[in-house]
Amino acid sequence: MGRKRCIIPWALPFGARKAALCFALAALAGLAAWLLLRGSGGIPGPGKELTAAAEGLTDYRVELRLLPEENALAISETIRFRNGTGDSLDHLVLRTWLNAFQSGEKSPAALEEVYSACYPEGFSPGGLTVYNVTWNGQAANHEFVNSDETALKIAIPALSPGESGMLFFRCLARIPHCAYRTGYADGCWQMGNALPLLSVYRDGAWRTDEYSPIGDPFLSECANFHVTLEAPEGYVPACSAALTWEKDGLWHGDLPAARDLALCVYERAAVAKGKAGNTLILAYAADSGEASRALENAKKALETFSALYGEYPYPTLSVCKADFPFSGMEYPALCMIGKGQYSAEKSDSLELTVAHETAHQWFYALVGSDQVLAPWQDEAICEYAMLRYVQKRYGQGSFEALKYYRVDAPMMENVPGSLTPGSPISYYNNYQDYRTVVYGRGAALLLALDDFLPGGADAFLKAYVKEFAFQFVTRKQFEDFLNAYSGMDASPLLLDYLDTEM
Repeated sequence: MGRKRCIIPWALPFGARKAALCFALAALAGLAAWLLLRGSGGIPGPGKELTAAAEGLTDYRVELRLLPEENALAISETIRFRNGTGDSLDHLVLRTWLNAFQSGEKSPAALEEVYSACYPEGFSPGGLTVYNVTWNGQAANHEFVNSDETALKIAIPALSPGESGMLFFRCLARIPHCAYRTGYADGCWQMGNALPLLSVYRDGAWRTDEYSPIGDPFLSECANFHVTLEAPEGYVPACSAALTWEKDGLWHGDLPAARDLALCVYERAAVAKGKAGNTLILAYAADSGEASRALENAKKALETFSALYGEYPYPTLSVCKADFPFSGMEYPALCMIGKGQYSAEKSDSLELTVAHETAHQWFYALVGSDQVLAPWQDEAICEYAMLRYVQKRYGQGSFEALKYYRVDAPMMENVPGSLTPGSPISYYNNYQDYRTVVYGRGAALLLALDDFLPGGADAFLKAYVKEFAFQFVTRKQFEDFLNAYSGMDASPLLLDYLDTEM
C-alpha cells in the first residue's frame, strides 16, 4: 500500500488554500468538541424529584449504532413495560414515526408549503425495517394498523393490570436526506421522533393518530431511558440523555422520567458548555460564536422559567442547531433550533426561539398534554411564557411591542371561520393559519387568565406544573384544576377564547 499524500494548504492556489484552511479549522473545531465531550465527567445526577418520578415507570434500554455510509441508524430496544392502564391487555402499540417518510405522497415534510426547503435535492425516502420483535423472549406477531405505518400492533399473552413484561424490538432506521426534525442535512443526523416508542393508552385503546404535517402529533408517557451510541470517531453527538464516552468505545447516557429521546449527531460541531443553577447546558452549532450565543440565551431562559414555574427537572439541557425550515422543535432536555435563527440579523429571533422551546421543558416535557387534539395546551402556554420572559428581561415596553406582533395582530387576521385555538391539528392545512390561531390567539387566553386570576397566570401555571408534573393532562383536567384554583367557573372564558369563531 502506497503512502498517503499530505496536502499542505499553503502549497495550493489562494482560493483552494482558503477552502482547505477553512475545512482544516472546522475539522479541528469538531475534534475539539469531540474531545471536550469525550472527557466530560461532571454531568449532574438526577435530583430527588426526578428520582422519585422515575420509580415504577416503563424502562427503555436503547442501543444505537450510526451507519453514515448507509445513512442509517441500527436500533435495538429492550422495553420493560408495566401495565398501568387499569385494563387487561392482549396487545401493545409501538409508534414508528419514521415510517411516515416512506413516500412523497404521505411524508409530513412533503407539504407543498415546505417541500422545496425540506427536500432541496428532491424526495428522499426514510423508514424502518423491522428484524424481530419478542415478548418475554418469545417471537411476537406484529402488524401495522394505520395507513402510514406509524403504529405497530404487537400481540402479547394477556397482561393483567400491574403485571410486567419485556418487549424486545430490533430494526434499521433509514434516515432520509431531508431538512426536517428527522433527516440528514448539512452534516447532521437530526433524529427527533426516530425511535420507536410505546403509544399512549386512553379510554380503553392505544392511540394511533397519523403523522400530521402540521403541528407536533406525538403523544407519549414518561419513561426511563438508558442509551448507548456507537458513532465514528470524531463525530459529535447530542442527546436528550447527555452522553459521555467510556472505555468500551461507546457513548452512554441516562435520562429518567422523560417523554421521548432525541439526538443529533454532527460530523463536526462546536460545543459551548455552561450552567444555570444545577443544570449543565450544552449548545451545539457550526462555530463557537453561534454555540456561545445559544448557550447564553438558554441560560437566561432556564433561569427565568425556573423562577416563574418551578425548578427545571433534568440534569442537562442541549440546544442543537438544526437544518429545517422551522424556528425550533422541542424534546425532553433537548431543543433543535433552526439554522435560520442564527443569522446576525436575527439575533432577537434566536433568543425568542430558544425561550419558546425552553418553555416546552415545563409545558410538554414536564406536564404532558394532547398535542393532537389540544395543541394550544402546550404551544399557547409556551408563547405566553416567552412573552413573560421578554417582560422579565427587558421590561414592559418590549413586552407590549412583542405582544402586539405575536398576539394582537393574530387576533385581527382573517383565517377560515372553522378554526379556533381549541381545534385539533387535523383542522389545519398550512403553517400560517396554525401559527396565527394556536400560538397567537391561543396566547390571548393566557393573557386573559392573567387578568382573570387574582395572583395572575404565572402563579396558576406554577401550581399547575406542581400538580401535574410527569403526568399527561387533558383539557378537562386543565379546566377542572383552573376552576378549583380560582374558586370560580372559568369555563365560559375558555369557551370564548378556545372555541368561539372570530
